[in-house]
Amino acid sequence: MQVHADEAKYMTPPTMRAGDGPPAGFEEAYLQFAPLLRKIAVKKFGIPMSEAEPLVHDVFATYFTNADEVNDIGPYLVGGICNAARHHLRRVDARDAIFCEEITCAASPTESILHEVERKLLLRRLFARIGSRCRDVLHRYYLVGESTRTIAGALHFKPMTILICLSKCRKRALEAYHSMTEKPPT
Repeated sequence: MQVHADEAKYMTPPTMRAGDGPPAGFEEAYLQFAPLLRKIAVKKFGIPMSEAEPLVHDVFATYFTNADEVNDIGPYLVGGICNAARHHLRRVDARDAIFCEEITCAASPTESILHEVERKLLLRRLFARIGSRCRDVLHRYYLVGESTRTIAGALHFKPMTILICLSKCRKRALEAYHSMTEKPPT
């Protein structure tokens, strides 16, 4: 595993190499490299010390399970902490985008979204009041964009009958709208 130039400045000369055989103990590896890994997480990635410590433990847990496959301990651990820190930052950014604190939240509704929701709720209530045939014809004509000829063919009517039906359904929808939006006299 290669170490990038910006990561190399954090490294101390490792005393354990692959040719030296397995470390005398994992404790020795931890004592030698843990301060360096914490320093990388905190200084390079800006992770608070309280959050960096669990990342270091995770990197060492991975190393302990794969120790036989590691050729050079130093670059392996440095690469591991860099990957763990990047993953941690992505998780934190995603969490902050969903659970916004004092900044404007990307998930907070805008005025246009609120108007769209109001419009859809109004249409749903309106369609519930005008009957199934009118609901079907108005939905096909206005929302789906079907022509009167297509609607007539599907419902086995003449196109002129669909035009009359659309006219009556629009009137029925307008009456339902007025009944929903009028305030009762006090």
